[in-house]
Amino acid sequence: MTTETPEAIKARKMLQIDALLEAISVEERPLSKAFYHGWILSAAMELWDRGVLTREERLDIEARVSLIVKGEAQNTPAE
Repeated sequence: MTTETPEAIKARKMLQIDALLEAISVEERPLSKAFYHGWILSAAMELWDRGVLTREERLDIEARVSLIVKGEAQNTPAE
């Protein structure tokens, strides 16, 4: 059984977060956007809880995902 170090977990999760931030920015389905949004915030909080993510890093991730989601909402034509 191999155990990942906190730094290895952070590196792996940050790659996943970056990929999901890219995916959410081009995703058109609202349910998928919601899933990505939740997963990104959950992953950031997991790293925060493990003590391997700084407050600034966590806030940066939250800000990036919020900007993407809010930007999409502003670009959606009114019905």
